[in-house]
Amino acid sequence: MRGEALGGVAELGQCPPGRLRVSLRHLDEELSTEDVPAHTFDRTEKLASGEIVDVEIDLLPLGLTFHPGEQLRLVVRGRPLLGTMMPGNREYTPANEGQHLVHTGGDHASYLRLSVRTA
Repeated sequence: MRGEALGGVAELGQCPPGRLRVSLRHLDEELSTEDVPAHTFDRTEKLASGEIVDVEIDLLPLGLTFHPGEQLRLVVRGRPLLGTMMPGNREYTPANEGQHLVHTGGDHASYLRLSVRTA
């Protein structure tokens, strides 16, 4: 299915989600690989005001075909884009507050690593 509805951008829901609370970012060094980070989820590491940390978020594995002219869009949000995961559930109210920044350049460049396979 092509992403025609959003001007050449893959339609919402076709690409895999990746979710991680920054406070749960601690990596399991034994299980993590260069391509897939594994988190321990055994500690909470809250950020201090103004603190900048590296965060590795894995996307669920999925095979997609992109045609010439189509685009991949990365959306970073503090809440689910489509609301709750299960119908009838109330939306989760996070305990975090304040402004959160994603750094995308200079000493704190961000990147998206994709495994590319050709047919």
